[in-house]
Amino acid sequence: MPEKSIAWLGREKERKALELCIEHMDKILETVKLMDEVVYSFVEGEKNLRREADKILEKEREADDIKEKIMNELSKGRYLPLSREKIIRLTITAEGVADNARAAGAKLTFLDPSIIDEDIKEGLNQLSHFAHSATEILRDTYKALLVDEDVEESIQKTERVEKMEEKVDFFRANTLIPQIVKWADDSQKPGTAILLMEIEENMEEITDHAENTADAIREIALGSR
Repeated sequence: MPEKSIAWLGREKERKALELCIEHMDKILETVKLMDEVVYSFVEGEKNLRREADKILEKEREADDIKEKIMNELSKGRYLPLSREKIIRLTITAEGVADNARAAGAKLTFLDPSIIDEDIKEGLNQLSHFAHSATEILRDTYKALLVDEDVEESIQKTERVEKMEEKVDFFRANTLIPQIVKWADDSQKPGTAILLMEIEENMEEITDHAENTADAIREIALGSR
């Protein structure tokens, strides 16, 4: 049965866990931002991306450490069952955003940008920007509900995350994937083509997980109406 208010957001125990959730989201956003920077460097022709990719891994680990703090906090004392469930869902779903940012950055280090079609590189850059934008909106969604406790604003922002995910799906299906397929056929470089597809899938997964996390926020918000 859905909760009729978000009064539990203001309870001291839940507030501590939610403050950690916001820290977690901040680290996730930083992780995606670093991925976006690595993609830009790749598009500009930088071949030695390992150091930049390692920064993504470090930031993702920081996010993971905060996730563990959230879980430890939830294991202490008394939490309302529904509040514990919602915080866990929020945390675990958001984790997928950082995981995929780290994976995309790491895979880019195996590619030579000089052999890849410029349109594909620009397409990856655009997709990365979309993923970053979706994560920024998601962070604003957290703030609207968990800090400002503005239910209507948070719901509006979750809808913006959903629209970004739809934009990514359209861009992939109509632009980037056809470009990669054509380049793969022309270049006869199956290994590189497979990595390119995996990288763009990781970026798409960022927006998918962002949308799923926004759904978790929306569920909390709608339960307050």
